Amino acid sequence: MQAISNSDHRKPSFFGQFFRQMGPAWVVSAVACGPATMASVSIAGAHYGYQLLWVVVLSALLAFVVQFMAAKVGLIGGKGIIALVEERWGNVWAWILMIDALLATWLAAAVLMKALVATTGLVTGVFTPWWSLIYVVLIFILVGMGGYRWVERVCKTLVSIVVGCFIVTVIMIKPDLSGMARGLVPMFTAGSQDALMMAGIMGGAVHITIIAMHTYNVNARNWGPDDMGLAWTDTFLSMFLAFGIYSVTIFVAAASILHPQGIEVKTAFDLARPLKPVLGGYAHGIFLAGFWAAVFSTIMPTYLAAGYFIADKMKWTISVRDTRFKVVVFLGCLISLVGPLVKGSFLMLLVVMLALGLCGTPPVVFILLFLLNQKDWAKEHCNGWLLNLIGGAALLITTLLAVRFILAKTGIWSG
Repeated sequence: MQAISNSDHRKPSFFGQFFRQMGPAWVVSAVACGPATMASVSIAGAHYGYQLLWVVVLSALLAFVVQFMAAKVGLIGGKGIIALVEERWGNVWAWILMIDALLATWLAAAVLMKALVATTGLVTGVFTPWWSLIYVVLIFILVGMGGYRWVERVCKTLVSIVVGCFIVTVIMIKPDLSGMARGLVPMFTAGSQDALMMAGIMGGAVHITIIAMHTYNVNARNWGPDDMGLAWTDTFLSMFLAFGIYSVTIFVAAASILHPQGIEVKTAFDLARPLKPVLGGYAHGIFLAGFWAAVFSTIMPTYLAAGYFIADKMKWTISVRDTRFKVVVFLGCLISLVGPLVKGSFLMLLVVMLALGLCGTPPVVFILLFLLNQKDWAKEHCNGWLLNLIGGAALLITTLLAVRFILAKTGIWSG
């Protein structure tokens, strides 16, 4: 092997090497920092002011802890969570977990397709469900053929610009710090709408799709148990810091600007209102471009996630090069065509989608906790007391919010 000695091949800097090592958790963070979270925290901030800030902050903490536990399980087991469940508890439980994850994932894909079609209509002025056919073909080519990375980079750049504008907005408007402090005190409000919003916010951070997907992502990078520290850093930076800043900033902007004016978020243009202090007349256009990019870059990994789950259960090669994997991606694309035909505001459907996804999440959190407390399996990588404490809180809180949402929606409980 030839030595590299010329100046055109300099050794990367410390930070360059560090960020090249980062990766798996940023994939799930990119999905979490999507349009559904943007919609849920914006609607909550506009309607409740700072009252639900504690839910937003807590969701970032729990997201970090649960995703790190998912990474640990993937690193220790050397395979995805469905294969691990089958290995540990048998075929039936593996099928149950796969179906649970698959339903949440394809539901997300259908609602995201509705949001993508609706946003395209706002951008072009052409409102038709037929946009979905164009997107299905395009997405299948990009995802199924493995050529979507450059599109993803462009989309993430647009989303980052919009988030940057929200951050500048929050700095400019100088939010009410005492109001924010009061919003950090946990309290449960009454009503089915309140239950939906709290479940939606938490579901954007702690969701079965991204939890299960992360066990595959760490293995795709060929990480092992020795990379546990790297996985912790990767997850902390992407889920607690990046996702936390994303959700808290957008929530605070809506709570500071929209709530005092009594403006409810009902359309995508309402979501753009907090950006007017920074962008003025360009707010709508720049926001729509960023929102479209957020939807487009979020929907693609959902099709891949479904492929991971089915391929893992069926013991196929987990790769877009496998024809059977491509068939699953195509099936997901076809299922998502139903989304644009569903009546209702796509913003509220995004929140409902997150809340329903949360309902399927407690089982996978329980599995992570159980495995990481089995000394014969996790060995020296068993959870410590702090990780168990916060992980247990994640299980309890997701279960309570999911049950409360279901009871409120069925009319059994309204307080």
